Amino acid sequence: MTSTLMSLLAATALTALTTATSPAASAGPPIGPSLASTPTVSAATGGALHAPSIDASSATILWKGKATPFDSIEIPGAADKLAAVAKHVDRYAAWVAENGYAMALTEDARVLLITSSAKVAKRRLKLVSKTLSVFDEIMPAPDRTGSDETFREGDWGVCEHVPDAGPVVLIELEKGAHYQALLGSLEKGDPDMQTWTSVHASEPGFDEVRVMAAAWQAAPAGFEVGNVWRSENELVNRLSRMLTYRSFGPQPTWFNQATAWTVEQSVVGDIYCFPYRQEFVSVGEHSGWSSTLKGQFNKRKKEPLELGEFAGWRRNSWDLNEAALSWGFVQFLAKHKPGSLPALAEANRLAYKAGFTVDHGDGTWSTNPNFEVPKASQLETLESIAGEEVLDEASEFFRKGRRYKPSRKRR
Repeated sequence: MTSTLMSLLAATALTALTTATSPAASAGPPIGPSLASTPTVSAATGGALHAPSIDASSATILWKGKATPFDSIEIPGAADKLAAVAKHVDRYAAWVAENGYAMALTEDARVLLITSSAKVAKRRLKLVSKTLSVFDEIMPAPDRTGSDETFREGDWGVCEHVPDAGPVVLIELEKGAHYQALLGSLEKGDPDMQTWTSVHASEPGFDEVRVMAAAWQAAPAGFEVGNVWRSENELVNRLSRMLTYRSFGPQPTWFNQATAWTVEQSVVGDIYCFPYRQEFVSVGEHSGWSSTLKGQFNKRKKEPLELGEFAGWRRNSWDLNEAALSWGFVQFLAKHKPGSLPALAEANRLAYKAGFTVDHGDGTWSTNPNFEVPKASQLETLESIAGEEVLDEASEFFRKGRRYKPSRKRR
């Protein structure tokens, strides 16, 4: 990708960025799909229902504090959003009914929440709302009103990413058996999903942009709840990552994960979600890596931070040094370079859009699923958005922490 193109992408991105109370049993229908008759269940299907057919037309959703038939929900000017939600309700309705779970929808239809009960949903909706508020402050999406822009990506056949088009689905599982049943139900609904459900079967949860859903176990076996695993943190971190994809499509690993940590800390005050990490987590790391970065950069005052030290963080992997540098750098951008994070995300989105599709010049095309934005291109974009001295400034921020103040010359 040429320097001219990346500069144009950066300029385009920068320009573009100019609840509830559970009802009493007598107050209304139960939250979730209603079963007119006893369904037939087969263990071989992983908990999927054979009959009757259950979909959005028979689902009841917790919305605006009330158990509401999904078909009666109205959001002015958002019929398309509700249509997108309906597709997800159709996908999960049978499983929700069988397992006695509840569904809830945020007032803007951005998040469809599935939990073990209406009581839990009420509590989790507050956390979802706070997460949305913090995310919107840090990562506001550009106004794409009226746009039908879309692009292919070769991650799974040919996918179509349409920015801000549909909801994020969040599923908190009370038991490990419910998690396995959920995976089985997804496979039954679409056998092609087995390509990824089988991978996640041995994990405590999944984040899958192919179905725009994140699911996790509240208390997975082998994890010490409270000291090692906190479901609240999982919700916030996973939601943040899914919201980033929803608005901005694929992002470099360092950007995606560090942004989620920034939201997680802002919402719940600490970090407990460490994707793909197998090693021990020290107590101090739950508050970030400020002391580590301070010590490291006090020893290298003549060697400022380089983007290449963390911009190559591989997907689906863990590297402590890259994680610490990514976290610190996004903290710096969020606090001292307002607007830079969404501008970077939009530039990355456009870069991935160009890189995922290979035009052969003869009217045919193919996808390039392994495309990543080159480090040099990321650096050029970063400097065009946040200034040529941004890495030097970040290095000084690492050394001084809360005492850091941007110099007047650099402002």
